[in-house]
Amino acid sequence: MTITGKITLIFVAAVCLFLGCATPQKHVKSADPPSDAEPPAPRDPGKEMGKQFVKEARNQYQFIKDQEVVDAVNTTGRRLVTAAGGDPSSFHFFVVSEIVPNAFAIPGGYIFVFDGLLDKLDSEDELAGVLAHETGHVMHNHFFKDESKMSALNLATIAAILLSRGNPAATSIAMATNVSAQLQFSRENEEEADASGMEYLKVAGYDPNGMLNFFEALLTYEKINGVEIPAYLQTHPALGDRIHLVELRASRPPTHKLTTPLPVVDWGRIEIIIRAKSIPWKDPAQILPGQLSKTAPTERYHYLSGLAYLTADRVNEAIPEYQAALALAPGNTVYHADLATAYLKGRDIDHARSEAQESLRLSKPGEEPLSALLVLGLLDEHDGQLQEALHRYETVLERNPDHAFAHYHLGQVYFQTGDTLRGAYHTGRYLRLSLEPEAALREFTKAKSLSSSDAEMARKIQDQIDQIQRDGV
Repeated sequence: MTITGKITLIFVAAVCLFLGCATPQKHVKSADPPSDAEPPAPRDPGKEMGKQFVKEARNQYQFIKDQEVVDAVNTTGRRLVTAAGGDPSSFHFFVVSEIVPNAFAIPGGYIFVFDGLLDKLDSEDELAGVLAHETGHVMHNHFFKDESKMSALNLATIAAILLSRGNPAATSIAMATNVSAQLQFSRENEEEADASGMEYLKVAGYDPNGMLNFFEALLTYEKINGVEIPAYLQTHPALGDRIHLVELRASRPPTHKLTTPLPVVDWGRIEIIIRAKSIPWKDPAQILPGQLSKTAPTERYHYLSGLAYLTADRVNEAIPEYQAALALAPGNTVYHADLATAYLKGRDIDHARSEAQESLRLSKPGEEPLSALLVLGLLDEHDGQLQEALHRYETVLERNPDHAFAHYHLGQVYFQTGDTLRGAYHTGRYLRLSLEPEAALREFTKAKSLSSSDAEMARKIQDQIDQIQRDGV
């Protein structure tokens, strides 16, 4: 598939849904409300369009669900939405498994990032630059600024490209290119998204040069590789002409700043997790940052090599790399936690427990690596120490309420203790975070039927149901 075809697919799906070519959902007719009842709130057309797109995207795309990668994107994205004055709970960020470097936003607050783009980023500030720009498109509602252009598209062409996923055997490349051109945002929209994105970055506390560095890096990438323009640039025309304006805006002070501390992300770790899963490799040196040399291995070289092997489930090769890193930095809590995970994957229970406990012993209160807590929770669960396991998993969720793995195992332990209400609730949370909203609703409905005597749980369950019905995920 060509890059043009992939980009077209992304945007034609949105237009197709906006124009109503998606099959409408059927609703059971209810009794007429009393005359004094308040009329239902009008539906947000952007949210309805976004919900339908996400539903289709769940069938078309494979999503990255690695917890650390998802957390990095969500944490950065939500902070930027807060800086923009939006509601972070109504925005959703998705990481798609696609080698094409691209990101795009859909009306209603749905932002998609391809792992092929994440692989091109050198820092969290660059990730923030990408997400800030896309957030700007959503906040300014650019999707509905030129409905005449969108309505002029041929529905048959859009449907054909959507169903073929841009396969040239099924659709004309020239036709696809024409549709793609019509769907691009205007220069004014792009510049407005740039300007707003720069402000969001500064308010959130990110380096505004992250956006500029990323744009320049992609332009350099295209020149060096001599390939088609990267997908992200195709959907953002005249980028070279806009770089100067971005440079000027970077130096302007923000109107205000968020008071909450900026989350710390080891972007090198995120890079290795992405590359180890998406790029063919035999030796970690092939996917490590260029400044790390195999001939003069440092502590970080051994650590990231171990992480690459661990991500690829090559446990026997991961363990000696982590041991080498710990020989140089014996007090590093992350290395101990990762080594505990490696031992657990290798079914060396005693060493797994020992390394996880050492990681917690060396950690400051509230800064324990979550993976160490999870290893100990799994071991406690395996040994039948259910209360201890509950405590471990709940501690993880106190630190990260959206940790899918912790919700799953907490639900299983609650079922084992006979607490079906909480078992169903946490299973529902796991399914929702795994992008299975229909299955999640079934679990939440089950939990709701059991919550009559627990007002707090009933409120939490209803909140989850309301969010799924509002956002579709």
